Amino acid sequence: MNSQQKTREWSDLSFTSHDGLRLVGRHYKAVRGKGARRTSPKKPPNPLLCLSSLTGNSGEFHELACFLNTHNKHPRDVYCIDYRGRGQSQNDYTSANYNSYVELRDILDFLVSFDLPHFDIIGSSRGGINAMLLASVRPSGLGSLILNDLGPVLEPGGVARVLGYLANMPQPASWADAIQIMRSMYETSFTALDEGDWKAFAQRYYKEQDGHLVASYDTRLRLTSRHLNLQKTLPDMWRQYLALLNHPLLIIRGENSDMLSRKTVEQMRTLHWHSRAVTVPGQGHAPLLRDQPSLQTIGAFLAEHD
Repeated sequence: MNSQQKTREWSDLSFTSHDGLRLVGRHYKAVRGKGARRTSPKKPPNPLLCLSSLTGNSGEFHELACFLNTHNKHPRDVYCIDYRGRGQSQNDYTSANYNSYVELRDILDFLVSFDLPHFDIIGSSRGGINAMLLASVRPSGLGSLILNDLGPVLEPGGVARVLGYLANMPQPASWADAIQIMRSMYETSFTALDEGDWKAFAQRYYKEQDGHLVASYDTRLRLTSRHLNLQKTLPDMWRQYLALLNHPLLIIRGENSDMLSRKTVEQMRTLHWHSRAVTVPGQGHAPLLRDQPSLQTIGAFLAEHD
């Protein structure tokens, strides 16, 4: 059973997964102003589906969604999903289900539940993996793709860092404490953030519950990485990347990223004839997509390929 409830700049969405979990998301409905125009008399811009990072949720795309759904010339619908065990979605009783293949099925359930036959995608970090898997199994109706600091090759150092944080996230006493935790974790790779950015960073990891700050994700996520051996070469996703070759692609890389290397970006560009790449200065893995240059670049890319 699907439901929508108006909240702030978005409508809350909910749907039931194939195995009975209540999953939620957001719909930022296109707001058309006087200067807005359609790409043709009958076809509005494609809606954008936002797929979040490993521990992230729909809130990490808030600034981007608000920019795109109120764009003065090309406003579009934006949909964001909280994966199972993240944000406001229900936790899974089986921690082994916190993997990209189960999340892929949840995304397919979402597309059917809300009747989205045509859409563009942005995938941030883990969301980029899910985007490539989705393109592999459901290429029809898929338009442009944006990969935010994620490619077919994951750098072991970046993976180790993320998993280390996941296993040892401190419990903050206040939002000020949470922001300080984010600074201690990320200030060496994110050198261009202001106070608002650091607060948004903290809100990716924590949420308020019963008067306390708690993790915004099921902490059992850390259990899903136990099988990884970072001493060996991690499996790549070049085969899945091939599914993107028929779709316009924008590759975003943080200048200080330890997850997506410059070499991998060059290989991605060489293989994909209809791709472009941009670097976000002063940011690491994964860029927050809150700065004006990033917002403008994403908006222009999507509009160009509507």
